[in-house]
Amino acid sequence: MQLKKLEPWGAVALLLIYMFIKAFESVSLSADALLHKYGQAAIRHHLVFDYYKYYLIPQLTVVTVIAALLFILNFKLVPRQLQKNSYFLLGVSLILSFAVAFLVLQVCNTWLRYNLYAIYPTKQGADMQLVKESFAQTVLVFVLFIAYYLLKMLVVWLYINQFRDKPASKKIFVQLMLTAWLWVMLLSLAFISRDYFPGWLPYFILLLFPFYIALFFSLTYFFIPEYRKAAKRKKVIFATLLVIIVVGVPLFILFGNISGAHRNGQTFLSTFFFNVVLIVVTWLLSRVYVDQQKGRLQEIHSLQQTVSQKSAGIDFLRSQINPHFLFNALNTIYGTALQENADRTAEGVQKLGDMMRFMLQENQEEKIPLDKEINYLTNYIDLQRLRTLTSPDITIDLTIKDKDCRHYIAPMLLVPFVENAFKHGISLKEKSWIKINISCDTENLYFDVYNSVHFPKEDDPEKNRSGIGLENVKQRLSLLYPHQHELHIRSTNSEFFIHLTIRL
Repeated sequence: MQLKKLEPWGAVALLLIYMFIKAFESVSLSADALLHKYGQAAIRHHLVFDYYKYYLIPQLTVVTVIAALLFILNFKLVPRQLQKNSYFLLGVSLILSFAVAFLVLQVCNTWLRYNLYAIYPTKQGADMQLVKESFAQTVLVFVLFIAYYLLKMLVVWLYINQFRDKPASKKIFVQLMLTAWLWVMLLSLAFISRDYFPGWLPYFILLLFPFYIALFFSLTYFFIPEYRKAAKRKKVIFATLLVIIVVGVPLFILFGNISGAHRNGQTFLSTFFFNVVLIVVTWLLSRVYVDQQKGRLQEIHSLQQTVSQKSAGIDFLRSQINPHFLFNALNTIYGTALQENADRTAEGVQKLGDMMRFMLQENQEEKIPLDKEINYLTNYIDLQRLRTLTSPDITIDLTIKDKDCRHYIAPMLLVPFVENAFKHGISLKEKSWIKINISCDTENLYFDVYNSVHFPKEDDPEKNRSGIGLENVKQRLSLLYPHQHELHIRSTNSEFFIHLTIRL
């Protein structure tokens, strides 16, 4: 799920932004400005205020330590202990984390709230107030964390169990969750950096942003599809306006009262027209998104029809060949060749049978063991050797180091390179050679084909036969192993070399 990848990055980004803002303040604002912003409590009680000692260092310490604790709990300890059903260890982890957070808050609040020692007549009274504040802050942090984690578990449970066989609903659910995550990130960012943006922005994100998101989803998945039905257009327009009036207008009024944006008529009119523009933009974005989705669905439908037609054609061709009859016939020819002492013929028939069995069975799988692909390749090369055995000027070398070749690979991925080598690299009248090397390590397959080049003559019946083609293989590699393969091809008038590395 995309949210699992975004969640840690979002948390780290917010922490870094907060630290950057505080560091920027310390160098951009004057000492008087920092005193006016953060030292009002010290001024009221005639205390000395040091920005770094009594604010910046303890504040950054609190934020960094608590963020690190919650990060470890959220991504490491809690999921691991829940997976192992170690509820006792989970409780111990939470209690220890609570104690560390409380201790850090207690120490840092001693500096952040040092003005309490000027308010309370005794040191014990100030200490007790600091303990109460630190404990309340720690409880609030952990209550919010537990609520967040329970909500996350609910989201994961819904995603896995409720939308398992409902791809359309799952898509909408994921979009909603990603949008909710974006809203939380924007809201956090707005409150962190509220001194650098208009004062109404955090309240706009808090109140009106969710309304526009809900309006977008309503338009995309209900109103606009229904609007395209001529008989329902008036009802859809009425329903849309009703949602805007019943939900949007009260939120707009609440936003204006809380943020102070409606203090005078001019501000009210400007924010009103701004929201009208946003409603129009939301409608246009929904229309564009719906049109794009419709185009994609049409393209997918067209591709499905094409695939269905090709699959039907392949199934028809496959039905014309009775595999049992084919293998029985090959076995009969194989037995006859042995009776007549035709060892080369028998070997060729046996290898051809193995290759046909591979084509009819293994070739239908998405991934097969690499050793089966290598066996097919070996049979193909052995058959070609039988064809060229009477030509002493032809050299075919095959080197296989399969010690670590325990991977899986898409079938028929290596053979086209070898087929190309035999097609263009072998001449029964001129000196020819092919060198093939296959090796593996724990992660990669290394495949080299190095051959001479002899282009077919004009009267060669094989001249116009293209085979599978290297371009098709390049496309398959791009589709099956994107960013997981390297293919290098070098050629001259007399030599051709390919080197392929696939991360399996």
